Amino acid sequence: MDFSANMMTTGIGSVPHADAAEGASFILDAGLSAPFWPQLPKKGFLEQMIPQYSEGMPCVSVDLDEERTSYDAEAKQDELMAFYEKFLAEDPDLFPLGEDHAAGFHAFERACGERKCTTAKGQVTGPITFGTGITDAKKTTLYSDPELLDAAVKLLSRKAQWQIRRLKAVGAERVIIFVDEPVLSAFGSSAFIGISDEDVCRLGGELFQAIADAGGISGIHVCGNSDWGVIIRSGVQIVNFDAYQYGTKMALYADDIKTLFDRGGCVAWGIVPTTDAIDNETLESLAPRLQECLDALCGKGFSETQVKERSMLTPSCGTGSLTVEQAGKVFRLLADLRTRFE
Repeated sequence: MDFSANMMTTGIGSVPHADAAEGASFILDAGLSAPFWPQLPKKGFLEQMIPQYSEGMPCVSVDLDEERTSYDAEAKQDELMAFYEKFLAEDPDLFPLGEDHAAGFHAFERACGERKCTTAKGQVTGPITFGTGITDAKKTTLYSDPELLDAAVKLLSRKAQWQIRRLKAVGAERVIIFVDEPVLSAFGSSAFIGISDEDVCRLGGELFQAIADAGGISGIHVCGNSDWGVIIRSGVQIVNFDAYQYGTKMALYADDIKTLFDRGGCVAWGIVPTTDAIDNETLESLAPRLQECLDALCGKGFSETQVKERSMLTPSCGTGSLTVEQAGKVFRLLADLRTRFE
């Protein structure tokens, strides 16, 4: 799917609100090209990025008292059989995000039914982050169990497809789904000895294809730097990263960026910081930083027109750790940057 972004804006996922309706209104009033449904980590543990998508996952349970998501493979075969029966029915409605896990989605969906939202964004936790973030009693990760990891990819795929179906039903003509993979900011380091390039491409590729099959546009968000060549080769359409800190490093992957652009994809520059650094930033301080990112790619043979056509603007990460006032400033600066660079 060709996706000419033309400096459109969106957000990552989390917001600092605990009330779902307030969070949804905040996003829809933020002036974004592609509003997104809000994740609400301050509302409770089930809104954290791993338990939020655990509903329906074989052998996985959430302990709200201990605030821990874990797995027990003792009944694996029976639970996997029941899971695959549901999966093979090819009905995303069997894999919903419940309102107790994602109140922000349901509030956003209701609000979109009242306000026309032609482009909307959702998100799902990536299989590597999901798999490495869930452990058993011996602290062994779910990622190390090939059968459960395969089920996890399929669960996340259906939950992404469910979002696409529901958001299109309330008027979104285009739905973008970002796959959130924060652990890939360490990809290539000693912490990732057990995760290969093939793993990243295979696991991500299956999820990105499921998004495309449902008529969505796939993206990946890594809140840092990574091996972008491997990630681009997984088939994703939008690459989003912390450009505030690492923006010019994308130019090191010029050949891969050309491949991404040629297949109709784009780079989403996470140019507005979501740390306390936001307190000291202005349009006049961020505009040169963004221009430096664009110039670095142009220096590799891309025209500025092409780069802007194939660029989105986002915050560097979610705004869930900020105050509401700081989050508001993040999105105001994002809108101002789009106006400046259109």
